Amino acid sequence: MAMPPPHFLDPMIFVPEILFTVIAVVFCFVIYFRTKESYELTKYEGIRYFRGAFLFFGLSYLLRFVFGLLRFSTIAFDVIIPRQMFAFLFILPLGYFSTVGILYLIFGSVWKKFNNKKMLLIGHLAAVLLTIISFVTRSPRTLLWLQTALLVLAVVLVFFLHKKDKKITGMKLLYILVSMLWLINMWIIDERRPFPFEVEIVFRAVSLVVFIIIYHKISKWVR
Repeated sequence: MAMPPPHFLDPMIFVPEILFTVIAVVFCFVIYFRTKESYELTKYEGIRYFRGAFLFFGLSYLLRFVFGLLRFSTIAFDVIIPRQMFAFLFILPLGYFSTVGILYLIFGSVWKKFNNKKMLLIGHLAAVLLTIISFVTRSPRTLLWLQTALLVLAVVLVFFLHKKDKKITGMKLLYILVSMLWLINMWIIDERRPFPFEVEIVFRAVSLVVFIIIYHKISKWVR
């Protein structure tokens, strides 16, 4: 019996993943730059952290894209690259960027209550620590669960801290959409692939719709 092709050699899986990742990178950076003028005009820290979240999400998607292409090349052309090199060049930065992106969503809700410089420092150190622990224990699923918990916390905070602020209603919706988007994509790129390919395709389609909604909301918001 012929062995099935490796995951990164199966066009039915590899091509949709790469296309989606490219689109995600474009959307993240477009949203980041689209909100630049609004932040420069208002200097509102909430916008700063929201933009920062998309910057780090975009960087993590970009790393995922480069990682996918490189891994495909190593398998397709029988090139051996040490696993440790993959880890230091991609896995560790990917965990760090994605964790910081989620923390920035949280910072966007609590920045008025803390010293921003200390909050940022603690946040970045926490992201580094969580990523290293996940790497040392060889348990990326642990980081995935922690990031899921952080996303839930981000949504809870924006509702709890701003429940009386009617002006923040649009931001609440954006937080829900961003959190849902990132949560879906964290799980469908998990190496254990907990979902069938058909379900992953549906999730990616939903993710693209959410990206479009977020961009549309932000475009109206920054006019």
